[in-house]
Amino acid sequence: MSNARGTGVPAPRIPDPPMEYDFAYMQDVIRALEVFISQERNPGALVAATLQLTDLPTSATGLATGELWNDAGTIKIAP
Repeated sequence: MSNARGTGVPAPRIPDPPMEYDFAYMQDVIRALEVFISQERNPGALVAATLQLTDLPTSATGLATGELWNDAGTIKIAP
């Protein structure tokens, strides 16, 4: 399941349709869509403009896979 805008909050799950559509199913679909719309409108406190990374290593040497490093002002991920 993917996260909503990388917030760590799981995206709402759209329920599988039953063989015949019923009122409870439609309520579940509407609820999931309302959660999705709410997450899109209110992504949370963490946005790229407020993210500050300081003291990153300037080389990938010795870093574990997935760790970040600063390559002359460009953030890279260690292989």
